[in-house]
Amino acid sequence: MIGRLGFLVAGLTILAGTSDGEVAAQRGPAARPSHSGTAPSLLRPAAAPAQAGLPAEPVSSETAPPPPQAALSAPQTALFSAVVPGTGQMALGQRRAWAYLALETVGWIAYLDRRSAGSELRNRYRDFAWTEARLQAGSRIDGDFHYYETLSKWRRSGRFDADPAIPGVQPEPDEATFNGSIWARASDLYLPGGSMLPESDPQYQRALDYYREHAYRTEFLWDWTGSDTAQEEFGSLIRRSDDRFRQATNVLGLVLANHLVSMVDAFVSARLPRTTVQSGLVPSGAFAGARWTTRVEVRAGW
Repeated sequence: MIGRLGFLVAGLTILAGTSDGEVAAQRGPAARPSHSGTAPSLLRPAAAPAQAGLPAEPVSSETAPPPPQAALSAPQTALFSAVVPGTGQMALGQRRAWAYLALETVGWIAYLDRRSAGSELRNRYRDFAWTEARLQAGSRIDGDFHYYETLSKWRRSGRFDADPAIPGVQPEPDEATFNGSIWARASDLYLPGGSMLPESDPQYQRALDYYREHAYRTEFLWDWTGSDTAQEEFGSLIRRSDDRFRQATNVLGLVLANHLVSMVDAFVSARLPRTTVQSGLVPSGAFAGARWTTRVEVRAGW
């Protein structure tokens, strides 16, 4: 009797173990106990379903690399722009570099054009004075601008030596001529009261030295007598030439200012903080497509 009861208990135990195994197999691996003793729900929390109408979390993000930083320091970029305006800005990746370069190019073209026009007119009025007014006592010697400007204002130069037969220089006495006006000025300065002093007197020698320094000598004498129209034309050529040279000077000032402004701009730009823009693709929903979002990151360049 006891043997039969033991056999029956063993059979029931076997059947119970088989039923527990089948249930565990049906539940799958998620229901199996963890070896570490931790509940399965703590290891793998169930993902909450996305609510309708709300954007999903970003699934991927591609960030554009920031632009490369300038390889030159602030003083170096300033030096580059001081030599050639715009090159410092170009090294910093700034589009306004082309504006500096364009202004530099236009400026030099305008400067050379004005200089060329002024030089051409200068040659014309020099030739005109030689053929129309100057007393060709020898080979041609061109004077400076002040000389030709004096020709446009005075009808006659007068003689340098009023009496070549007498040793030394005898000043021109006619005050209506340019040289005569110079002797009159020298007399007022060194011969007060129109006193007649011998040539050996120191005061007279000072007056004579002044005359020799400021009066025009024989190779530069002129006479416009009977050629009033020619003298007016000559004066017009001088004014036009002077205007062209003045314009060239003004343009050159603008070119130099462009160098200075570009240099300062490059130096300040290299020292100021720089900004970089990064972007990523973020999906808005299951069927809503995708949108671009922009993130601005400011990096200090000090």
